[in-house]
Amino acid sequence: MPKTTIVIPCYNEEKRIPIQDYRCFLFNNTTEVLFVNDGSTDRTQLLLQELQQEFPLQVRVLPLPNNVGKAEAVRRGILATEELEKNDIIGFMDADLSTPLEEIKYFISEFTNGRIQFVFGSRISRIGAQIIRFHHRHYFGRIIATMVSMYLRIPIYDSQCGAKFFQVGFARKLFMAPFVSRWLFDVEIFRRIDLLDINVKECALELPLHTWIEKGGSKISFKDYVQLPLEFYKIFAHYINKKKILRHLVPPPNGFISFGPTTRTLFK
Repeated sequence: MPKTTIVIPCYNEEKRIPIQDYRCFLFNNTTEVLFVNDGSTDRTQLLLQELQQEFPLQVRVLPLPNNVGKAEAVRRGILATEELEKNDIIGFMDADLSTPLEEIKYFISEFTNGRIQFVFGSRISRIGAQIIRFHHRHYFGRIIATMVSMYLRIPIYDSQCGAKFFQVGFARKLFMAPFVSRWLFDVEIFRRIDLLDINVKECALELPLHTWIEKGGSKISFKDYVQLPLEFYKIFAHYINKKKILRHLVPPPNGFISFGPTTRTLFK
């Protein structure tokens, strides 16, 4: 049976992280959780360590000395799980559990289809689902989704949902190189799939969520929204040289990759 690991990036989540929800989930499941403490300055690290002590076989904490942003925190978390086999499942979710942990079983079930290597959540409001979003976030999200679909030329409804799962071998290819955007890195994931000459429609599935509830206290500010065109330009300019990017999207000959203060063996 494939193992499932969830990477949870955390930055000053002391007042937002639902520890009791994690406890209930871990008590009833064998899923492993890797919390990446992204240079928090509050009591986040203490809360994570307490949870780790309670569930030492399922919970790990990767503390980063400085805040590097969600994109890099997720990347380091995924690359830190070198003990996983390539067919295991790894994903990332937001620390506030706007996507509830109960949704994980729906993601995992889709990987029984041998062609699926990537499943990403989609916040589609529909009868039978509980999708609660702030109006301004929803409208900005639709703008982003439209721009993403035009840029990638594929019909994605929700590229920015914070719940995404991968086969481990596939994830390591996509997350090897640092991202150029701190919070639009989801767009880069899809672009990297394209650069690997893999048809997104054949390897990926957009999964409508049953529940997604906006929690508030987002780290994305109004300034970030204003800079949206600049973020898209950075991505476009960075990925325009396909040959240059491809050099960073394949395993190095010696199987080693550096991502900060340590270097780990990832490709066995």
